[in-house]
Amino acid sequence: MSTTLVHVGVRATDLEKTIRFWRDGLGIPVVVEREKSFDLSDGHHNFRVFQHEGPARPPHVSGMLDYLHIGVRVRDLEGTAARLLDMGYEIFSDGLAGKIPVDVTNIEEGAFKVEDPDGITVDITASDEQWPGVQMA
Repeated sequence: MSTTLVHVGVRATDLEKTIRFWRDGLGIPVVVEREKSFDLSDGHHNFRVFQHEGPARPPHVSGMLDYLHIGVRVRDLEGTAARLLDMGYEIFSDGLAGKIPVDVTNIEEGAFKVEDPDGITVDITASDEQWPGVQMA
């Protein structure tokens, strides 16, 4: 028997803003909505976003110093980038000196990065081969 990754959970500082990012910006459907959490799913994995209610958190470390990032595959890379840009998010790639802006009309690398409202880096691609071992449907 092999282990299967089925769930990732994050705590959001602003639950509504975070859900708009994941649902409206990235297009991951909400399958269950509760008072203080949302379950989103691609049909294979559960992604639960909780309202953070603990003490104030320190600023999130991002860029090449981040300790957490999440990868997402989308069907329309340029359309997703344009939508996120319209929502006010910065579209970038990582360089040795930090964030490098990406031209959303010509994404040469086949991927880009964006930070969610809490600073979690999200690696976006349209490629089926970005992450070895993953079988895309």
